[in-house]
Formats: sequence, structure tokens, C-alpha cells
Amino acid sequence: MPQEPPTSTNSAASGPRCVHQLYEAHVRRAPDAVAVVHGRDRLTYRELDERANRLARHLREAGLPKGGLVAVCLGRDAEVLTAMLAVLKAGGAYVPVEPSAPPSLLRHVLADAGLFAAITRESLRVMVSDTVRSGRPVICLDTQAEAVARRSAEPLDARAGASDLACVLYTSGAAGRMPRGVLLEHRHLVSAYEGWRVVYRLSPEDRHLQTTPSEFAGFTGDWVRALCSGGALVSAGRDEDLDRAGDAAPLHRLIVDQSVTVLACDVPTARGLHRHLRSRGADLGDVRLIAVSGDSWYLDELQALRRTLGPHVRLLNVYGVTEAAGSGTYFELPDRPTVTDHPERVSPIGTAFPGAAVAVLGRGGAPAAWGARGELGIKGTVVGRGYLNGPAFTASRYLRTGDRGRVRDDGGLEHLGRVASHADAEAVLRGHPSVGECLVTSVENAEGHKTLTAYVTPVDGGEVDPSELRLFLATRLPSTRTPRTVVRVASLPRTRAGKLDRSALPQPARRDSKRRASGGKGTLSVDGGEGGNLWGAIAGIAALFSFLSLMLTDALWPYSTDLSLVPNPWAALFTGLYVCESLAFGLGMGFLFAGRPLVARHGRSPALTSAAHLAVVWLLIAWWPQDNYYRLAAKTDWARQAALVYAFNVTLMIAAAVVVAFVAARPGKTDRS
Repeated sequence: MPQEPPTSTNSAASGPRCVHQLYEAHVRRAPDAVAVVHGRDRLTYRELDERANRLARHLREAGLPKGGLVAVCLGRDAEVLTAMLAVLKAGGAYVPVEPSAPPSLLRHVLADAGLFAAITRESLRVMVSDTVRSGRPVICLDTQAEAVARRSAEPLDARAGASDLACVLYTSGAAGRMPRGVLLEHRHLVSAYEGWRVVYRLSPEDRHLQTTPSEFAGFTGDWVRALCSGGALVSAGRDEDLDRAGDAAPLHRLIVDQSVTVLACDVPTARGLHRHLRSRGADLGDVRLIAVSGDSWYLDELQALRRTLGPHVRLLNVYGVTEAAGSGTYFELPDRPTVTDHPERVSPIGTAFPGAAVAVLGRGGAPAAWGARGELGIKGTVVGRGYLNGPAFTASRYLRTGDRGRVRDDGGLEHLGRVASHADAEAVLRGHPSVGECLVTSVENAEGHKTLTAYVTPVDGGEVDPSELRLFLATRLPSTRTPRTVVRVASLPRTRAGKLDRSALPQPARRDSKRRASGGKGTLSVDGGEGGNLWGAIAGIAALFSFLSLMLTDALWPYSTDLSLVPNPWAALFTGLYVCESLAFGLGMGFLFAGRPLVARHGRSPALTSAAHLAVVWLLIAWWPQDNYYRLAAKTDWARQAALVYAFNVTLMIAAAVVVAFVAARPGKTDRS
């Protein structure tokens, strides 16, 4: 069932048509209110507006045409907001470029956009000039500050309209593909803001934390929510960046010291902050709303954060896409959440924001029935014009997102990972108490074979046992979807957008080997597809049960092993037989408890795999009770003799037949390609 966009009061149609006009209304309303906080720098709405007006006039004097694209390559501070607002005021569209991005990505974006001009600093001029067309202006805000300052700070006449281009935001990209530019018009940003305003309950008293690099849709969403509602935008610096600092303490201090009330962040930031708060017994000060997006965030994590912060903080799991200006759907944890089985496996994304319609698509692109799984699609007034140098979006059709989902029984949407991901295995892995984060993917080895591999990080301060995890997965998943290799890593690699980066995963080492993972992520160890420590576990269990069977034989079957009347060497031979029966029983018990992954790795059907596993166990353990019963049974006790034959001999034949069927059967569909 599609999540149709609700209507909201004070719709965008009755207000300003352009996103910067929403901001300008607050310049007139409260010019001395703080607009931007970055370190020790403070800019009021008046100061920010005057700077943007001067730069906008400078752009017009340089010949910026209506809808012309201007790269903004400045980083994350007050100047980047001045530049973005100036481009909009001048009638152009900004293209955010992050200076710290990889050089190949910078070159791709700057060359792909077909820029009219670029706004940067002198230290970045050479890098930017290499890809801006010859003769096009490159404005350096530091060395050209005097020329810009001479321009008038008075408001400019409106040049852009609702359907004019406002910005080009690049997607985070997929493995092996460069990001694509998404064309967003003013009306798309205004519609997205209206949805955020209603759901987030924005007000001029809010102070918004900004942690996202300027190149991503989250950065634009942050400043639009803050400045278009009359609030203040608090920008995190390098010291507060969790990726660089590796410690959430500076970010936590910034949130508390600056009285942040609205925190929109990615999943790694939310997890890092929560770990810090839990270890310190701290809170988040004045924060009233936390909206987490960018990757799968699970219900158990929402519930744990609620227990840490208390009911006065609203918690939202947000699903958004760049093609819809970062808008999409949201799930708000209720004050009294309903009981859900396996909350660690569920990533609820709830209902659509106003301005968006989201559905689970079936065949042909039509919305699927409740409970069905399929690709998530989005349409509505938040969806952009199309891709730069690519296809346009069709307003009446759902845009496929590349993510899977389903409609839950309560009508809310659930995120099931990327279309090509192994979200079911990841969800099961998250249920193991020793696993912190995990990722399951198909890895190709040097011989060209692909093996389903699980990468796991331990819970804080703990350890993970790959053999135990393989058994845990094998008993809960069909054999065709069970990872054959488990890799322990200190942390999972992520993209600059905070999403899991499957292309940066280390290659699994050979069984029982250890090496240093690439990228400084810590040590890497593997339990390979050949069994790894499973045989050790089987041997330990076998030794225990072999000993128990030897000790319990005379207690369970008195005199069944009495050899007092048997002469040597025959008594010694029979003693060896009894020992072998106990060893076989112990090995069978070891295989029962720890051997299923060895059977599951052959890729047969789940039913045949289970049958073969139990058949092997019975072939081993049956000899110990069988022989002891036989030795105590009278030869003419036909009822007991028949019972023994059918209880042991016939079932052993059946078990052997099952093993033959398992060996002869064709493997099922696996992850190999």
C-alpha cells in the first residue's frame, strides 16, 4: 500500500515560491537573531544576508545567467552558506563540492556539471581551475574579499521562480559507479521544507546541529530546516567530526554548550553518541528531537536510545533519498512502543513525509500488496526534475530507489536493505549478543569463486567466535543464504555519506590466518569456509560425551560389558569395541551440536541439509545404545528382538539412504555466480 503524502496547513503554494525567500522572511522578522554558529564565529540573519547580497551582485556582474551552475567548494562553515544563498539570490543554482573529497570525485563533479563559475578559496584555486572551463570565473572569497565588499548589500530583485533550478546535489554513489547529479528546483526544496516543518515541529527557537559534509543532501536539508524556520545552524568543526576524532566527547560538548535542540545525523554518529552517553551516564542537554538517516537503523537501537535519554526526546528513523531532496519517510518511536518480535531485525521507516508518496513496488512498477516485499519507490512534489545529463523523472510514476522494503501489518513501511544486499542474514546476525555491527556480501577469491561472507564487529569490549556465529546462522537460515565465511573486523568501512562501503571491505584471509586490514581499521581474522574452529568444537564435545558414555554404560545397562568369563585375547578385542562405540557416540553428539555448518556449506536444500545432518548423527551415536541393548536381550525374546531391529537397524539403513541422497543431490541455488 503506498504511503500517500498528507496535506499540511500553510502549504507552499500560498507562501514564498523560492527557498531563499523563506529565509529572507526571517531576515525581515528578526534581523538580529543568530543564524549561523561555527566555532567562535557568529552571524546574525542581517549579517549573513548582507554578505550573500554582495556576493550575489558580484556573480551577476560576472554574467551569471538565470539557472547557471556555480560550484561552491569551501568546506563546512559560515562562508559556504553565504555562497549558496548568494547563488540562489543571483538566480543561479549551486553545486556543492567538498574540498576534502577524493581527487577523482572532485574532478568528476566539477567536470560533469558544466559550470558557469566556481566559488572557492585561493588555496583551492588550482584544483578548481583545472576542471572549470577556460575563461569562466573562479571567485576566491579570501583574495577577492575587497571587490565583493564594494558591492551593495541591498536586497536584489527576484530573478528565479518556483520551477527554476536551485541546486544540483550528487548522490553518494554505488560500488563501482560515480555519483549522479540530481536536479532540484526551488519548489522541490520548498515542498521538502514544508514536510520537515510539519513533522519536526520547527520553530525560530530551535538550534540545529550540522554534521554533514557540504556535498551531500543532508547539508542542504540542515540549512533549509534551520534558516527557513528562523532557527540557528550550529556547524560542527573538524574537532567534533567522529570520523576524524574517533571520540564523541567533543561533539557531545558542542551539543550541550550550544544548547542544540534539533539533531539530524547519520547512523554512525547516532551510535557513537549513544555509546558515549551510556559510558558517561550523560544526556544531550536541550535536545528535543533526534532524526537519524543514511543507513539502516534498527528498532532495538531506537528503544535503547529512548531508555538512555528518556521520553522527552523525540526519536525519528528517517529514510530519504537525494532524488527527493533528502525527504522520504519517517518512523517515530511512540511513547509506549508495542512489543515486537526480534526488534534487532526490524528497521521501521514508517510513513511518508508531506509532499512524498512512497510504496513497495511489485512487478510492472505498481504498488504491491501488504506484506509483500519489493523495491521502494517514491514520487510527489519533493522529487526532483531528473538527473544531470541523464533521464528526467516522471511525476506520475514512482522513482525506483534501489532499496527493498515491505508494508508491515500496522501499515508502516519497513526497510530491508539494498536490492542486492543480504539483509536477512544481517538481521539474524544482529540478534547474536556478541555482534555489534555486521555486513554480509558475496566476495570473490583469487580463483574467481564467490563466497557469501559475513563481516562482523564485536560489541564494545567483547569478542566474537566465528565458529559459534556460523552455527548460529546455520540453525536460523536456509543453507543457500548462510555465510560460509565469517570475518572479524575492528570496524566496518563507510562512505563519506556514512553508508556501509562494500567496495572497501578487506579480502578474507586463509583459514586460521591473521593479517592487518587495509585502511587502518584494525586486525582482521577469519573463520574460513573449510570449517575453521568447528572441528575443535566438535572434538571438545566428543571427548566429553565419550567419557560420559563410558562412565554411564554400567549404570544404564548393568553387566552389558561384563567380560569376566571371556578369555583373552578376545576380552581385549571386545573392550576395544566398547571404547569405539563410546567414541562414536561422543563424535555423534559433537556433530549434533557443532557440525551443521559443515553440512550446510554444500548448498543443498534446507530440508535435505537438516535430514543429512541428523542422519550422520544417528549413524554415529546409535552403536552405543544398540549393542548394549542387544547384549542384554534374550535370543528368544522375539518382541524385544523385533523392537531392536526396527529401532536401530532399519533406522540406520534409512539414515544411510539419506546421506546417499544428500551426496547425490544437485546443489541448490547459491550465492555463486
